[in-house]
Amino acid sequence: MSPTVLFDLNEHEPVTNRSWDPDEARSFVARTIEQIDATFEPARGWVPHPEDDGPNRQPFDGVYNGTAGTMWALTHLARSTGTTLTNDYAAEIARCEQTYRAGKDVVPSYFIGTVGITLARYAITGERAALDRIAADIRSNLGNPTREALWGSPGTIIAALLLREQTGDARYDDLIHDVQDELWSTWVVDGGAPFLWRQDLYGSRSHYVGAAHGAAGNLLPFLRALDILRDDRRGALRERVASMLETYAIRMDNRDNWWAAANPLRGRAVQWCHGAPGIIISLSSYPPGDERVDDFLLQGAECTWRAGPLRKGPTLCHGTAGNGFALLRMAQRTGDDIWRERAEKFATHAIAQVVTWRETFGLPSPSLWTGDLGVALFVDAVLRNDPRVLSIDTM
Repeated sequence: MSPTVLFDLNEHEPVTNRSWDPDEARSFVARTIEQIDATFEPARGWVPHPEDDGPNRQPFDGVYNGTAGTMWALTHLARSTGTTLTNDYAAEIARCEQTYRAGKDVVPSYFIGTVGITLARYAITGERAALDRIAADIRSNLGNPTREALWGSPGTIIAALLLREQTGDARYDDLIHDVQDELWSTWVVDGGAPFLWRQDLYGSRSHYVGAAHGAAGNLLPFLRALDILRDDRRGALRERVASMLETYAIRMDNRDNWWAAANPLRGRAVQWCHGAPGIIISLSSYPPGDERVDDFLLQGAECTWRAGPLRKGPTLCHGTAGNGFALLRMAQRTGDDIWRERAEKFATHAIAQVVTWRETFGLPSPSLWTGDLGVALFVDAVLRNDPRVLSIDTM
Protein backbone atom coordinates (compact mmCIF):
# COMPACT_ATOMS: atom_id res chain seq x y z
CA MET A 1 0.00 0.00 0.00
CA SER A 2 1.41 3.37 -1.00
CA PRO A 3 2.27 5.87 1.75
CA THR A 4 -0.08 8.32 0.03
CA VAL A 5 -3.12 6.09 0.62
CA LEU A 6 -5.01 7.78 3.45
CA PHE A 7 -7.18 4.87 4.54
CA ASP A 8 -8.55 1.48 3.54
CA LEU A 9 -11.49 2.06 1.20
CA ASN A 10 -12.98 -1.30 2.22
CA GLU A 11 -13.54 -0.02 5.76
CA HIS A 12 -15.91 2.72 4.60
CA GLU A 13 -19.13 3.11 2.64
CA PRO A 14 -20.83 5.99 0.81
CA VAL A 15 -22.81 8.31 3.03
CA THR A 16 -26.60 8.09 2.73
CA ASN A 17 -28.39 10.28 0.21
CA ARG A 18 -31.27 10.75 2.64
CA SER A 19 -31.83 14.22 4.07
CA TRP A 20 -31.52 15.05 7.75
CA ASP A 21 -34.91 14.89 9.47
CA PRO A 22 -34.97 16.38 12.99
CA ASP A 23 -38.27 14.69 13.81
CA GLU A 24 -36.89 11.30 12.80
CA ALA A 25 -33.79 12.03 14.85
CA ARG A 26 -35.81 12.90 17.97
CA SER A 27 -37.88 9.75 17.50
CA PHE A 28 -34.69 7.67 17.25
CA VAL A 29 -33.29 9.12 20.47
CA ALA A 30 -36.58 8.59 22.34
CA ARG A 31 -36.91 5.03 21.02
CA THR A 32 -33.34 4.18 21.98
CA ILE A 33 -33.80 5.47 25.53
CA GLU A 34 -37.07 3.55 25.91
CA GLN A 35 -35.75 0.26 24.52
CA ILE A 36 -32.53 0.19 26.51
CA ASP A 37 -34.26 1.29 29.70
CA ALA A 38 -36.78 -1.52 29.17
CA THR A 39 -34.12 -4.22 28.77
CA PHE A 40 -32.40 -3.47 32.09
CA GLU A 41 -32.28 -6.36 34.57
CA PRO A 42 -32.00 -5.25 38.23
CA ALA A 43 -28.82 -6.41 39.99
CA ARG A 44 -27.47 -7.66 36.65
CA GLY A 45 -27.59 -4.83 34.20
CA TRP A 46 -27.87 -5.52 30.51
CA VAL A 47 -27.22 -8.71 28.60
CA PRO A 48 -24.02 -8.10 26.62
CA HIS A 49 -24.55 -7.45 22.95
CA PRO A 50 -22.91 -10.03 20.65
CA GLU A 51 -20.53 -7.29 19.45
CA ASP A 52 -19.46 -6.70 23.08
CA ASP A 53 -19.49 -10.25 24.38
CA GLY A 54 -17.43 -10.76 27.52
CA PRO A 55 -16.29 -14.01 29.15
CA ASN A 56 -19.29 -16.32 29.68
CA ARG A 57 -21.54 -13.50 28.49
CA GLN A 58 -21.06 -11.66 31.79
CA PRO A 59 -21.79 -7.92 31.74
CA PHE A 60 -18.96 -5.44 31.93
CA ASP A 61 -19.09 -2.75 34.61
CA GLY A 62 -17.07 0.17 33.23
CA VAL A 63 -17.84 3.33 31.33
CA TYR A 64 -16.48 2.21 27.97
CA ASN A 65 -18.86 -0.66 27.20
CA GLY A 66 -20.32 -1.59 30.56
CA THR A 67 -23.16 -0.99 32.96
CA ALA A 68 -21.85 2.28 34.41
CA GLY A 69 -21.53 3.88 30.98
CA THR A 70 -25.00 2.75 29.98
CA MET A 71 -26.59 4.16 33.14
CA TRP A 72 -24.68 7.41 32.73
CA ALA A 73 -25.70 7.80 29.08
CA LEU A 74 -29.35 6.93 29.78
CA THR A 75 -29.53 9.42 32.63
CA HIS A 76 -27.81 12.12 30.57
CA LEU A 77 -30.15 11.61 27.60
CA ALA A 78 -33.21 11.48 29.84
CA ARG A 79 -32.26 14.84 31.35
CA SER A 80 -31.56 16.29 27.90
CA THR A 81 -34.87 15.14 26.42
CA GLY A 82 -37.13 15.34 29.47
CA THR A 83 -37.72 11.58 29.47
CA THR A 84 -38.79 9.70 32.58
CA LEU A 85 -36.87 6.47 33.13
CA THR A 86 -38.50 3.39 34.63
CA ASN A 87 -35.52 2.18 36.69
CA ASP A 88 -33.80 3.62 39.76
CA TYR A 89 -30.33 4.15 38.32
CA ALA A 90 -29.16 6.08 41.37
CA ALA A 91 -29.47 2.89 43.39
CA GLU A 92 -28.20 0.70 40.60
CA ILE A 93 -25.03 2.72 39.94
CA ALA A 94 -24.23 2.48 43.66
CA ARG A 95 -24.61 -1.29 43.42
CA CYS A 96 -22.46 -1.31 40.27
CA GLU A 97 -19.59 0.50 42.00
CA GLN A 98 -19.81 -1.67 45.11
CA THR A 99 -19.85 -4.88 43.08
CA TYR A 100 -16.91 -3.84 40.95
CA ARG A 101 -14.77 -2.73 43.89
CA ALA A 102 -15.49 -6.04 45.65
CA GLY A 103 -14.51 -8.11 42.64
CA LYS A 104 -11.27 -9.43 41.20
CA ASP A 105 -8.87 -7.54 38.94
CA VAL A 106 -10.03 -4.12 40.13
CA VAL A 107 -8.20 -1.33 38.28
CA PRO A 108 -8.35 2.47 38.64
CA SER A 109 -8.94 2.94 34.92
CA TYR A 110 -11.22 5.69 33.66
CA PHE A 111 -12.82 3.81 30.79
CA ILE A 112 -12.73 0.33 32.33
CA GLY A 113 -12.38 0.69 36.11
CA THR A 114 -13.12 2.54 39.32
CA VAL A 115 -12.53 6.16 38.29
CA GLY A 116 -15.05 6.10 35.47
CA ILE A 117 -17.60 4.06 37.41
CA THR A 118 -17.41 6.38 40.39
CA LEU A 119 -17.61 9.51 38.24
CA ALA A 120 -20.70 8.04 36.58
CA ARG A 121 -22.16 7.56 40.05
CA TYR A 122 -21.44 11.18 40.92
CA ALA A 123 -22.94 12.39 37.61
CA ILE A 124 -26.12 10.41 38.26
CA THR A 125 -26.55 11.00 41.99
CA GLY A 126 -24.51 14.08 42.92
CA GLU A 127 -23.16 12.21 45.96
CA ARG A 128 -20.16 14.28 47.05
CA ALA A 129 -18.60 11.39 48.96
CA ALA A 130 -17.75 9.91 45.56
CA LEU A 131 -15.33 12.77 44.89
CA ASP A 132 -12.86 11.61 47.53
CA ARG A 133 -12.80 8.10 46.06
CA ILE A 134 -12.27 9.52 42.58
CA ALA A 135 -9.34 11.66 43.73
CA ALA A 136 -7.74 8.74 45.58
CA ASP A 137 -8.07 6.43 42.58
CA ILE A 138 -6.65 9.04 40.21
CA ARG A 139 -3.62 9.39 42.47
CA SER A 140 -3.16 5.63 42.68
CA ASN A 141 -2.89 5.48 38.89
CA LEU A 142 -0.04 8.00 38.57
CA GLY A 143 2.94 6.47 36.83
CA ASN A 144 0.94 3.72 35.11
CA PRO A 145 3.32 2.57 32.34
CA THR A 146 0.56 2.28 29.75
CA ARG A 147 0.71 6.09 29.36
CA GLU A 148 -2.54 6.26 27.43
CA ALA A 149 -6.19 7.08 28.01
CA LEU A 150 -7.87 3.69 28.33
CA TRP A 151 -5.82 2.41 31.29
CA GLY A 152 -3.29 5.08 32.29
CA SER A 153 -3.15 8.43 34.04
CA PRO A 154 -4.05 10.43 30.88
CA GLY A 155 -7.44 8.71 31.12
CA THR A 156 -8.04 8.83 34.86
CA ILE A 157 -7.21 12.55 34.92
CA ILE A 158 -10.17 13.17 32.58
CA ALA A 159 -12.41 12.83 35.64
CA ALA A 160 -10.49 15.65 37.38
CA LEU A 161 -10.64 17.80 34.25
CA LEU A 162 -14.41 17.34 33.97
CA LEU A 163 -14.98 18.10 37.64
CA ARG A 164 -12.71 21.14 37.50
CA GLU A 165 -14.51 22.45 34.41
CA GLN A 166 -17.92 21.86 35.96
CA THR A 167 -17.27 23.31 39.40
CA GLY A 168 -14.17 25.50 39.08
CA ASP A 169 -12.86 23.68 42.17
CA ALA A 170 -9.08 24.00 42.51
CA ARG A 171 -8.88 20.79 44.60
CA TYR A 172 -7.95 18.89 41.44
CA ASP A 173 -5.13 21.20 40.35
CA ASP A 174 -2.41 19.29 42.19
CA LEU A 175 -3.49 16.03 40.57
CA ILE A 176 -3.53 17.64 37.14
CA HIS A 177 -0.09 19.16 37.79
CA ASP A 178 1.22 15.72 38.74
CA VAL A 179 -0.06 14.16 35.52
CA GLN A 180 1.32 17.06 33.48
CA ASP A 181 4.73 16.48 35.13
CA GLU A 182 4.54 12.73 34.56
CA LEU A 183 3.68 13.09 30.90
CA TRP A 184 6.19 15.86 30.26
CA SER A 185 9.02 13.82 31.74
CA THR A 186 8.16 10.74 29.64
CA TRP A 187 7.40 12.55 26.37
CA VAL A 188 9.87 11.34 23.75
CA VAL A 189 11.24 14.25 21.68
CA ASP A 190 13.79 12.39 19.55
CA GLY A 191 14.78 8.85 18.58
CA GLY A 192 12.69 6.38 16.62
CA ALA A 193 9.28 7.74 17.66
CA PRO A 194 9.68 11.47 18.27
CA PHE A 195 6.87 13.49 19.91
CA LEU A 196 5.09 10.35 21.15
CA TRP A 197 4.97 8.38 24.39
CA ARG A 198 5.89 4.73 24.81
CA GLN A 199 2.99 2.52 25.83
CA ASP A 200 3.71 -0.65 27.80
CA LEU A 201 0.40 -2.17 26.86
CA TYR A 202 -1.01 -5.69 26.54
CA GLY A 203 2.41 -7.28 26.98
CA SER A 204 4.22 -5.24 24.35
CA ARG A 205 5.75 -1.81 23.84
CA SER A 206 4.22 0.53 21.29
CA HIS A 207 4.15 4.19 20.30
CA TYR A 208 0.58 5.14 19.43
CA VAL A 209 -0.54 8.41 17.88
CA GLY A 210 -4.29 8.58 18.35
CA ALA A 211 -6.91 9.34 20.97
CA ALA A 212 -7.58 6.03 22.72
CA HIS A 213 -4.05 4.73 23.25
CA GLY A 214 -1.69 7.44 22.08
CA ALA A 215 -0.33 10.95 22.00
CA ALA A 216 -3.54 12.73 21.02
CA GLY A 217 -5.35 11.45 24.12
CA ASN A 218 -2.34 12.29 26.29
CA LEU A 219 -2.61 15.97 25.31
CA LEU A 220 -5.89 16.52 27.20
CA PRO A 221 -4.36 17.34 30.62
CA PHE A 222 -2.19 19.97 28.92
CA LEU A 223 -4.74 21.54 26.59
CA ARG A 224 -7.65 21.60 29.04
CA ALA A 225 -5.58 22.96 31.90
CA LEU A 226 -3.32 25.43 30.12
CA ASP A 227 -3.90 27.95 32.88
CA ILE A 228 -1.96 25.79 35.35
CA LEU A 229 0.68 24.53 32.92
CA ARG A 230 4.15 25.80 33.76
CA ASP A 231 4.98 28.95 31.77
CA ASP A 232 8.22 27.48 30.40
CA ARG A 233 6.30 24.56 28.88
CA ARG A 234 3.64 26.46 26.95
CA GLY A 235 5.74 27.46 23.97
CA ALA A 236 7.34 24.02 23.82
CA LEU A 237 3.86 22.44 23.94
CA ARG A 238 2.80 24.33 20.82
CA GLU A 239 5.91 23.23 18.97
CA ARG A 240 5.59 19.62 20.06
CA VAL A 241 1.92 19.39 19.08
CA ALA A 242 2.58 20.83 15.62
CA SER A 243 5.62 18.60 15.18
CA MET A 244 3.69 15.50 16.23
CA LEU A 245 0.91 16.27 13.76
CA GLU A 246 3.39 16.88 10.95
CA THR A 247 5.61 13.87 11.68
CA TYR A 248 2.80 11.30 11.58
CA ALA A 249 0.44 12.85 9.03
CA ILE A 250 -0.50 10.99 5.87
CA ARG A 251 -1.27 13.80 3.42
CA MET A 252 -2.98 13.64 0.04
CA ASP A 253 -5.07 16.15 -1.93
CA ASN A 254 -5.55 18.58 0.98
CA ARG A 255 -6.67 15.79 3.28
CA ASP A 256 -4.85 14.46 6.33
CA ASN A 257 -5.04 11.25 8.24
CA TRP A 258 -2.55 10.00 10.84
CA TRP A 259 -0.74 6.75 11.34
CA ALA A 260 -2.10 4.71 14.23
CA ALA A 261 1.39 3.90 15.52
CA ALA A 262 5.06 4.55 14.86
CA ASN A 263 8.31 2.62 14.83
CA PRO A 264 7.31 1.13 12.46
CA LEU A 265 4.59 3.33 10.93
CA ARG A 266 1.38 1.31 10.69
CA GLY A 267 -2.41 1.59 10.75
CA ARG A 268 -4.56 3.95 8.64
CA ALA A 269 -7.90 3.77 10.45
CA VAL A 270 -10.22 6.78 10.34
CA GLN A 271 -11.93 6.46 13.73
CA TRP A 272 -11.99 8.07 17.16
CA CYS A 273 -9.62 5.52 18.63
CA HIS A 274 -7.06 5.76 15.81
CA GLY A 275 -6.91 8.36 13.05
CA ALA A 276 -8.15 11.80 12.13
CA PRO A 277 -11.48 11.91 14.03
CA GLY A 278 -9.82 11.22 17.38
CA ILE A 279 -7.09 13.76 16.63
CA ILE A 280 -9.74 16.43 15.94
CA ILE A 281 -11.77 15.66 19.07
CA SER A 282 -8.69 15.50 21.31
CA LEU A 283 -7.33 18.81 19.99
CA SER A 284 -10.67 20.62 19.99
CA SER A 285 -9.53 22.73 22.95
CA TYR A 286 -6.26 23.68 21.25
CA PRO A 287 -6.24 27.51 21.10
CA PRO A 288 -7.21 28.76 17.63
CA GLY A 289 -4.89 30.94 15.61
CA ASP A 290 -1.98 28.55 15.08
CA GLU A 291 -2.19 28.16 11.31
CA ARG A 292 -0.21 24.93 11.31
CA VAL A 293 -2.54 23.16 13.73
CA ASP A 294 -5.70 24.74 12.32
CA ASP A 295 -4.74 23.50 8.85
CA PHE A 296 -4.07 19.98 10.07
CA LEU A 297 -7.42 19.79 11.85
CA LEU A 298 -9.31 21.15 8.86
CA GLN A 299 -7.67 18.67 6.48
CA GLY A 300 -8.30 15.88 8.99
CA ALA A 301 -11.98 16.74 8.91
CA GLU A 302 -11.89 16.66 5.09
CA CYS A 303 -10.39 13.18 5.29
CA THR A 304 -13.09 12.08 7.75
CA TRP A 305 -15.85 13.34 5.45
CA ARG A 306 -14.34 11.99 2.24
CA ALA A 307 -13.71 8.57 3.77
CA GLY A 308 -17.41 8.23 4.57
CA PRO A 309 -19.17 6.26 7.32
CA LEU A 310 -17.55 3.12 8.68
CA ARG A 311 -18.86 -0.22 7.48
CA LYS A 312 -18.15 -1.88 10.84
CA GLY A 313 -20.92 0.04 12.53
CA PRO A 314 -22.37 3.26 13.94
CA THR A 315 -20.57 3.54 17.29
CA LEU A 316 -18.48 6.21 19.02
CA CYS A 317 -15.15 4.44 19.42
CA HIS A 318 -14.77 2.93 15.97
CA GLY A 319 -17.87 3.88 14.05
CA THR A 320 -19.86 6.53 12.25
CA ALA A 321 -21.03 8.42 15.35
CA GLY A 322 -17.49 9.06 16.61
CA ASN A 323 -16.48 10.37 13.20
CA GLY A 324 -19.59 12.50 13.09
CA PHE A 325 -18.64 14.13 16.39
CA ALA A 326 -15.38 15.21 14.74
CA LEU A 327 -17.36 16.94 11.98
CA LEU A 328 -19.58 18.64 14.56
CA ARG A 329 -16.44 19.77 16.39
CA MET A 330 -15.15 21.33 13.20
CA ALA A 331 -18.44 23.21 12.77
CA GLN A 332 -17.91 24.75 16.20
CA ARG A 333 -14.24 25.52 15.60
CA THR A 334 -14.62 27.11 12.17
CA GLY A 335 -18.14 28.52 12.29
CA ASP A 336 -18.68 27.01 8.83
CA ASP A 337 -22.17 25.47 8.45
CA ILE A 338 -20.90 22.94 5.91
CA TRP A 339 -19.47 20.89 8.78
CA ARG A 340 -22.77 20.87 10.65
CA GLU A 341 -24.53 19.73 7.47
CA ARG A 342 -21.99 16.94 7.08
CA ALA A 343 -22.47 15.92 10.71
CA GLU A 344 -26.21 15.74 10.04
CA LYS A 345 -25.56 13.38 7.12
CA PHE A 346 -23.42 11.14 9.33
CA ALA A 347 -26.15 11.16 11.99
CA THR A 348 -28.75 10.14 9.42
CA HIS A 349 -26.48 7.34 8.23
CA ALA A 350 -25.74 6.16 11.78
CA ILE A 351 -29.45 5.91 12.57
CA ALA A 352 -29.89 3.59 9.58
CA GLN A 353 -26.90 1.51 10.71
CA VAL A 354 -28.48 1.05 14.15
CA VAL A 355 -31.71 -0.14 12.50
CA THR A 356 -29.70 -2.69 10.53
CA TRP A 357 -27.87 -3.83 13.68
CA ARG A 358 -31.15 -4.40 15.50
CA GLU A 359 -32.55 -6.37 12.56
CA THR A 360 -29.39 -8.49 12.49
CA PHE A 361 -28.99 -9.17 16.21
CA GLY A 362 -32.56 -8.85 17.46
CA LEU A 363 -31.72 -6.63 20.42
CA PRO A 364 -30.35 -3.15 21.11
CA SER A 365 -26.66 -2.63 21.91
CA PRO A 366 -26.66 -0.77 25.24
CA SER A 367 -23.11 0.48 25.67
CA LEU A 368 -21.92 4.08 25.61
CA TRP A 369 -18.78 3.78 23.47
CA THR A 370 -19.57 0.69 21.38
CA GLY A 371 -23.35 0.63 21.15
CA ASP A 372 -26.63 2.32 20.30
CA LEU A 373 -26.51 4.76 23.20
CA GLY A 374 -23.37 6.40 21.82
CA VAL A 375 -25.21 6.91 18.55
CA ALA A 376 -28.20 8.39 20.40
CA LEU A 377 -25.83 10.77 22.19
CA PHE A 378 -24.40 11.87 18.84
CA VAL A 379 -27.82 12.37 17.26
CA ASP A 380 -28.95 14.34 20.30
CA ALA A 381 -25.76 16.42 20.09
CA VAL A 382 -26.52 17.28 16.45
CA LEU A 383 -30.06 18.28 17.39
CA ARG A 384 -28.71 20.59 20.10
CA ASN A 385 -25.65 21.68 18.08
CA ASP A 386 -23.44 20.72 21.01
CA PRO A 387 -20.29 18.81 19.99
CA ARG A 388 -19.29 17.71 23.49
CA VAL A 389 -18.88 13.95 23.98
CA LEU A 390 -20.26 12.48 27.20
CA SER A 391 -17.45 11.16 29.41
CA ILE A 392 -14.78 13.09 27.49
CA ASP A 393 -16.00 16.70 27.34
CA THR A 394 -19.10 16.75 29.50
CA MET A 395 -20.74 14.99 32.42
